[in-house]
Amino acid sequence: MAERLVIRSYRRVFEVDRRIYRVDRWALPVPGGVPLRGLGYLAATLGLVVLLEPLPGIGDLLGILSAPLRYVVLPLAIAVVATQAAPDGRSAHRFAGDWLRLRLRARRRSGLRSVPLEGEPVPWTGVLATRWDARAAQLHRARVRGPALVAFGVPVEFRDGRGGRLLVRGRAGSAAPQTVVIGGGQVLEVRP
Repeated sequence: MAERLVIRSYRRVFEVDRRIYRVDRWALPVPGGVPLRGLGYLAATLGLVVLLEPLPGIGDLLGILSAPLRYVVLPLAIAVVATQAAPDGRSAHRFAGDWLRLRLRARRRSGLRSVPLEGEPVPWTGVLATRWDARAAQLHRARVRGPALVAFGVPVEFRDGRGGRLLVRGRAGSAAPQTVVIGGGQVLEVRP
């Protein structure tokens, strides 16, 4: 009976782990070679140690270690652990970046913008469609879907239209300008 191989994802098949097996004619004494990602972690850790050495608090902690431990063993240990660790199935640097982004981002988001917590004012930077009628002495045809606040600069009369719509028609007279509030889902039709 033939054994079946189940591949749950093709990502592992096409994700090639690049490794160094030899340098010139000298074969590395590491079975399976050294992954390039591990060399990247080693170089990043070594650079971080060199950058953090002059800082007052962290530099004192690094100063406790002797130079071989600080410049060779510590970066090598971090590189080995980071190469072999795969939290959530991701590489260590991707996991660390996502974790840091999660901690620094706003807790609540809506539409790719951060939403303030309760009691804070909410800035709105959207686009508002308006139709200015200030220069015209007559109404223009329009259909407004709520929620909205509509102000008329000319006298109007309101009627119930078909399908629960509110119908607005212009009327003669010198009545004061009127304002109407439309709820969510309601429709206002303006007819001259």
